[in-house]
Amino acid sequence: MIKNEDYYLKEIQSLREREKEIKCLYRVQEIISENLPVDKFLMEIVKHLWGGWQYPIITRVKIIFEGKIYKEPGWEETEWVQYSDIIIDEEIEGKIEVYYTEFKKMIGDSQFLPEEQKLLNTIAFQISNYIFNKRLKKTIALFDESESDKIATDENISSLIHTQSNIHWKWRSEMVKIIADKLNLAKYGVKSVYVIGSTKNATAGPASDIDLLIHFAGNLTQQMELRAWIEGWSLCLSEMNFLKTGYKTDGLIDLHIVTDEDIKNKNSFASMIGAITDGAKLIKTIE
Repeated sequence: MIKNEDYYLKEIQSLREREKEIKCLYRVQEIISENLPVDKFLMEIVKHLWGGWQYPIITRVKIIFEGKIYKEPGWEETEWVQYSDIIIDEEIEGKIEVYYTEFKKMIGDSQFLPEEQKLLNTIAFQISNYIFNKRLKKTIALFDESESDKIATDENISSLIHTQSNIHWKWRSEMVKIIADKLNLAKYGVKSVYVIGSTKNATAGPASDIDLLIHFAGNLTQQMELRAWIEGWSLCLSEMNFLKTGYKTDGLIDLHIVTDEDIKNKNSFASMIGAITDGAKLIKTIE
């Protein structure tokens, strides 16, 4: 009985931590939706991330970007720190750091939970994407000037078109990796996760779905739980896409589940696994 009580208490604590992380991500999305200048945006991130961590009272945030430091006054940096790079157009242009200002408890070789590093990586990606979008809009505005003031060469027009075509599939592709990383394959009876369609082919537009192909070998309960888990992501990503593009959808993930039997008989989407032409791209598989 005591063992069971301990187990449930740990599960409840874990769920509380996940709730804090989700609220933190929603707050980041709210800041993104305000469409602030980059300097103000980064300071808002610095001010509002603390609530997503295990010890919010002693959590402090610092961002370094383009040689500038963004942090609130009145605290000293410590040895208890985790960070994630801000990567824009495949270049590291800064980083976001989270500190604990005092010692609480070690978890392995760190005070931070593994899930907190994943949370920080997700936020760093969102920061990178926000700044990339800002730069893209500025580039488009320059090209919208009258031809007498600005002459666009074939080379820079080609560069802009390439950037516009990249923006939608790139963040979709990154989100697929994040989803796969967070998906507990064994828990949900999943053998492998693949991506297909426009996200895999780098042709996704502002209203494109993310086509996930999952090789499933679990029971009915696991499948129902898996679908519910993916649906949660789908709705969140749909809201993100709406904030980015103005396109409203009922969900952004189109989930395709295939079984061993489907793969054996090469039924429907199962035929894309291992296909030479337009095959599914493997993202994660059970070891």
